[in-house]
Amino acid sequence: MEQSRETKLVKNTIIYTISNFGSKILTFLIVPLYTFYLSTAEFGTYDMVISIVNLLAPMCVLAIHEGLLRWLLKSDEKHEEILGSGLSLLILFVGVSDLLVYIVCRLLNWEYTFVFIILMTATALHTSFQFVARGEKRNKVFAISGVIYTIVMLALNVLFIVYFRWGVNGMLWSMAIAHICVIVYLLWMLRDRLHFKQMRFKKELAIAMLSYSIMLVPNNISWWVMNASDRIMLTAMVGVATTGIFSLAHKFPSIVTILHTLFYQAWQEQAVLEYDSTSRDSYYTKVFNHYMRLACCAVAVLIPLSKLLIMYCMDRSYMDSFQYVGLLYLGSLFSSFSGFYGTGYISAKDTKGAMKTTIIGAVINFLVNLFLIPVIGIWAACLSTVCGNLIVWIIRIKNTRKYFHISVEWKTFAVIMFVNVLFTIAVCFTDTAWTIVMLIVACVVAVLMNKGMIVGILNNIRRKAGILQ
Repeated sequence: MEQSRETKLVKNTIIYTISNFGSKILTFLIVPLYTFYLSTAEFGTYDMVISIVNLLAPMCVLAIHEGLLRWLLKSDEKHEEILGSGLSLLILFVGVSDLLVYIVCRLLNWEYTFVFIILMTATALHTSFQFVARGEKRNKVFAISGVIYTIVMLALNVLFIVYFRWGVNGMLWSMAIAHICVIVYLLWMLRDRLHFKQMRFKKELAIAMLSYSIMLVPNNISWWVMNASDRIMLTAMVGVATTGIFSLAHKFPSIVTILHTLFYQAWQEQAVLEYDSTSRDSYYTKVFNHYMRLACCAVAVLIPLSKLLIMYCMDRSYMDSFQYVGLLYLGSLFSSFSGFYGTGYISAKDTKGAMKTTIIGAVINFLVNLFLIPVIGIWAACLSTVCGNLIVWIIRIKNTRKYFHISVEWKTFAVIMFVNVLFTIAVCFTDTAWTIVMLIVACVVAVLMNKGMIVGILNNIRRKAGILQ
């Protein structure tokens, strides 16, 4: 039984990794292009705009795509009523939001008004129709849509930035056009399910879906504050050039966030299925400790590796960013741990509990930024990320004990975290030779700490290949 659960978790993680590889991981590989063709100020402006889009896109539709997914997956309501009610609300909210955003942008006389509205609308619709694909159990369509987005976006990035030299506008338009292409693809692939003439709006169902979805908006805002408000506050208090340095530094720890997202999608499903199991606590404990060791060791490797990449693969105007990656990696690490514990709220259907913890973290993040950015600049943004995510994790450890109990291997955690903190400080002062030594040490520690899991995976592969009888 234990073997099948672990095998299923690994299998699902691999599936989600393949489906998300294009849209999440390949975009990271184009970062060096940005550093050579955009100034730090332009990169900071772009990153700030994208941060605002990521906040407003789900807000402008009141997260109704979440309700669409929930009702499509499991509901006694008629299919045409679910789509009719959900999509009607979606179109209404998009129209109202576009009008309000246009008025505000015109009052501010913002130069990116038109492309911003197109990008925000396309992002919201892209996400919503992806959720419809998931609800209709069209996982292949969902996966391919991510690959299409990446190919189109990267190709247009090269065309608009390298050849046309459109700068920030080029990056924003490449994303907007890529979103539009994916929307067209999704509508075409789902045409057998989206019979618009047969859809019917049902008031009671629309209210129920909206009541479910709107509760997720404050939670999304809180996470946005934790992850993205740093850039806006840095821009307002210090300047866009500084934000560009911070934005590049933040791109590296986003690897941890991406990998956690891939694992979390599989773990969320598995955690819910095992929630009522008699061996739930022991299973959760085993999975978390494996995950904790692997994630902490990955950060230990990535801290010195990121410095080498910044030094030798990025433009020299971004060179200072390597100082900040260590703290940001730690913040991403604590965020992934709090996300793991967050499955307790999902399994128990206590979304209010999850919302409260993220609001606390967001407030702490905001206050640290507010008081310390004028004093220590980028370091404050890094520190706020660590503090906010760490406190959310600590609160969730305590609160989720009413749902499950995980026995964390605290001694192992302390040893690896000591290495991570040491590396975070050391990369600021060491030369290339010592950075390479740190990388080698981190790789050795990672292998030793995860030896049992590595051997288990290799044995499983050999067993399946028929090497072991």
